[in-house]
Amino acid sequence: MNSRLLSIVRIATGLLFFQHGAEKIWGFASGQIDHRFLTLHGFAGPLEVLGGTLIAFGLFTRFAAFILCGQMAVAYFDQWAGRGFFPISNGGEEAVIFCFTYLWFVTAGGGSWSLDRRIGRESRLGNVLSGWEPWGRAILRVVLAFLFTLHGYRHVFGLFPKSAGRAAVMPLAMDMLPAFVGCWEILGGLLLAAGLFTRFAAAITCVELAVAYLFEAIPRGVWPLRNGGNETLMYFCVFLFFAISGAGALSLDSLRGERKGGRTVAVTARVGS
Repeated sequence: MNSRLLSIVRIATGLLFFQHGAEKIWGFASGQIDHRFLTLHGFAGPLEVLGGTLIAFGLFTRFAAFILCGQMAVAYFDQWAGRGFFPISNGGEEAVIFCFTYLWFVTAGGGSWSLDRRIGRESRLGNVLSGWEPWGRAILRVVLAFLFTLHGYRHVFGLFPKSAGRAAVMPLAMDMLPAFVGCWEILGGLLLAAGLFTRFAAAITCVELAVAYLFEAIPRGVWPLRNGGNETLMYFCVFLFFAISGAGALSLDSLRGERKGGRTVAVTARVGS
């Protein structure tokens, strides 16, 4: 696991998440203020500000990620799930991405560039959870790959045409790319879900996402919360990690590696005899 790259993904995730809380509390990026702190939506504001800050600085990372993972799960089923099965259509895609990314942080921790590492507060439980990081990464990979393929079906076949809960929100930057890009979104998403040629598939996908953000999101405005780039950036950060660090557990790449390693051992044994 690339600990420094993990820290970069964590910092980006915390900052992107912080925007939502800043919007609710201070009206950040011309957002709608919600100070009804006794409601689920209003209470989310302080939680997103505090939680996003802790995640960005890597302080109490696993605990904060566990709480925020639960918050995103509750938010998804409370606000989005009832509007349709597929997150790309019911408006809950971003909540799902955050939820499973935080679940991964519970196992991965804050990485080398974190206050947790600086003050040396890694606990025994943290060391145990670190052993589960490849499995947390695998779950995140499968979920995000599935969501990513849905954009391909939208591009190529016109399925999932509108996000039910986001009719008045800026279209996602990645959905503004030419329709032929959807062919890769389907193929690349399937490769990532299976964990096959993961680094290659993730690298190509990162190129697409970078183009989408640079040429579709940035011209609309500075803040990802308002330019349709939040989901695109989240995908980019996580897939960049896969491109460099690999698929984690439950992947065809690991199976191929085991078989290749087995053949190498067998050949070495024959040569030695």
